[in-house]
Amino acid sequence: MHKKLVSYTRLSCFMALATTSALVQAQSVSISGAMDVSYESVNTGDPGGRKTLLNSGTVTSSRIVFAGEEDMGGGLTALFRLDMGVQADNGNLLPGANGNFGRTSIVGLNSKQWGQLALGRTVTPLTPMLVQTDFAAAGYYGNSGSISQNLIGRTSNGIFYTSPSMNGFIVRAAYGIGLENNAAPMDEGRFKGVGLQYNNAGLTINGAYQTDRQRIATGTNTTLDNASESGIGAKYDFGQFAVNAGMYRIHQVSPSASREAAVISNNTKSSWLGVAIKLTSADTLGLQVGQTDGDLVRTGLPTPSSKTVAAYLRHNLSKRTYVYANYAWVDNNAASRVSLIPAAYSGRIRPTINGSDPSARALGLVHTF
Repeated sequence: MHKKLVSYTRLSCFMALATTSALVQAQSVSISGAMDVSYESVNTGDPGGRKTLLNSGTVTSSRIVFAGEEDMGGGLTALFRLDMGVQADNGNLLPGANGNFGRTSIVGLNSKQWGQLALGRTVTPLTPMLVQTDFAAAGYYGNSGSISQNLIGRTSNGIFYTSPSMNGFIVRAAYGIGLENNAAPMDEGRFKGVGLQYNNAGLTINGAYQTDRQRIATGTNTTLDNASESGIGAKYDFGQFAVNAGMYRIHQVSPSASREAAVISNNTKSSWLGVAIKLTSADTLGLQVGQTDGDLVRTGLPTPSSKTVAAYLRHNLSKRTYVYANYAWVDNNAASRVSLIPAAYSGRIRPTINGSDPSARALGLVHTF
């Protein structure tokens, strides 16, 4: 009897270990991220607007990412992702909506046949468009996000779909419930977006369109209308160098007083052209120019217009570590105050006076993990 009990105990332990091993093999959790810190001289262009500082997130947002997957069989995978933005220069979390896990907080399912469906907060379909049509994946001062001054790059309370690649085509769609008001207007902040991407050899083409339900007045007027953003662009990698270009449009319906001061017009259009050149196996030079124009008419002033010029030099120290230098400058006309934005929007350089020309010089170090 004692021998049988010992045998049963050993068998139970073996089965438990085997089950645990199978679960470990079926489920994985990873920690990854990046730390980007730079020494910078920035200037808003306003009187007294120059300062020197250590900054975080010039090339890529400093962040810690927790991600997990569970293989459920049949090509179906459960997943989650928590992306926490940090200010690597002082250890604080990012401010504003992207603080805590505001960069990405999703749970979802992924099918090899049908694509990925996720719930929570993450990027809108226009964000991949800006990343894939920029000279450095929307990094550095003077990137595509800076030139376009895009307003909504992430949305909360959302449902997100990404298709599998179908002969090079990928479809993205997003629906955000909005502010979840319990009184009128019930659909305030409701978000809808769709995007289409095409990849073939060295060519990438990406376009997207999104709308957001916003109030058209303040006070007791609760009337809503659709604000919109749209963009299309392309990049072609020739091997030794890559050329990129893009166009962007913003249509606003909210009261002027509640708008981003850098994008005050009802309708803003922008475009950019860039190149990234591989000088050596370890060195890359990037150059980009852009134009941003508005339609706001004010007595005695031209319509808002600005030009952006940006350059960077990157030197790889290893597969995960590199140093960089970056310079960018915005030339605003007398009616414009377009800001200068690095990868992390919290580092935005904002003029407060129309006609001020913001600029930035940065020397930095990035390590990814």
